[in-house]
Amino acid sequence: MKNTDGMVCALKSDLFKLKKHKSVWIGLAVMFGIILLVYCIYWIGMAIIGNMEPTDAEAIMMKDQMLEILSPLGYASLAGFSDTCSMSLFVAIIACLFVGKDFSNGAIRVSVSRGTNRTQLYFSKWLSLAVLIVIYSVFAIIVCGIFTAFKGIGVPFTGAHFAVLVRNFALQLLCNLATMSIVLMLIFLCRSSGASLGATIGIYIAFSIIFSIASTVGSMSGNSDWIMFMPLQQIIVASSTAKLTVAQICAVIIMPLVYGGIATAIGLCTFLKRDIK
Repeated sequence: MKNTDGMVCALKSDLFKLKKHKSVWIGLAVMFGIILLVYCIYWIGMAIIGNMEPTDAEAIMMKDQMLEILSPLGYASLAGFSDTCSMSLFVAIIACLFVGKDFSNGAIRVSVSRGTNRTQLYFSKWLSLAVLIVIYSVFAIIVCGIFTAFKGIGVPFTGAHFAVLVRNFALQLLCNLATMSIVLMLIFLCRSSGASLGATIGIYIAFSIIFSIASTVGSMSGNSDWIMFMPLQQIIVASSTAKLTVAQICAVIIMPLVYGGIATAIGLCTFLKRDIK
């Protein structure tokens, strides 16, 4: 009972501090701004093409083709809501500032010296960030849904479209939890806001460059499916509006669990064994 009470108290404390953290609200505002910008570009593009007055058959065909390409983009932005607003990046930055600060100002050292269970401390941070991801996800999909409703999705909205949104919400939530687990591992390895933030951004940029090049080369050779099994690459599959293949389902469900589990095990083990200075 005492251990359970300790976990509840630690979680309540972390959630309270996270709610008061300015970066959480700044991230929310910036995410809203990014979503609004994406949809404004979409709306302006649709308006420009819609107001075109082609005079020949070829121009009319080109206009129809452009509208056919642009019309589904609102729904695609909704289906990939977390990627639309770069949620994983904001959560990573907030995690580095929130948890890293507790290392930098000695809060974690004081808590451990007072007898607080290290495992409870670790999972308290994980759960508080998981709550943040859920709240951000709900916020992002609601905002994207409202903006998408302004122009529609080009076709009648059906139960199949809703099912895709539910599927994508669950898959993107899983992917973002895995990403957060990796970032949390880095924070507990680096043990400072600056170092963990630098490592996180560096890895994020490096992976983006490496897998972009690999995807380009792989698409030329006709074999790029392996990329979706690599770390931090599942969000693309989780944002798809198409029916997923067996390989894609395995990649987007199994791999986040594997990467998240490995990252959590490494982060927790190092935290349990290393002295806190």
